[in-house]
Amino acid sequence: MSLLSGLLDHMPPSIAGIASPISGSRPEVRQRQMVASPAERAHRLTISAHASAATATPEWRQARDQYLNHIMVCRSCYAPTGRHCTAGASLRANYDNTPMEAHQ
Repeated sequence: MSLLSGLLDHMPPSIAGIASPISGSRPEVRQRQMVASPAERAHRLTISAHASAATATPEWRQARDQYLNHIMVCRSCYAPTGRHCTAGASLRANYDNTPMEAHQ
């Protein structure tokens, strides 16, 4: 767990449609907020799997690292405009064509 998630465990979740006390809303209209337990919050987060470098295939990470290591030192490559030397273009094509997730 990160430091931020530890701090957020004690904060109530925000609920849409509830006016803040500063806005002058009537207190009897506001709904009561409930704090989700850390176990409920952790379960909600693990349901949705998202792709990231941490969950990517080793082949994808290797292709990404080779491409990034090349463009950081190559004076001919400029990634923001898509300009690459021959080696950079080959590494970029390999990076683009390598699947990030393993097919199950």
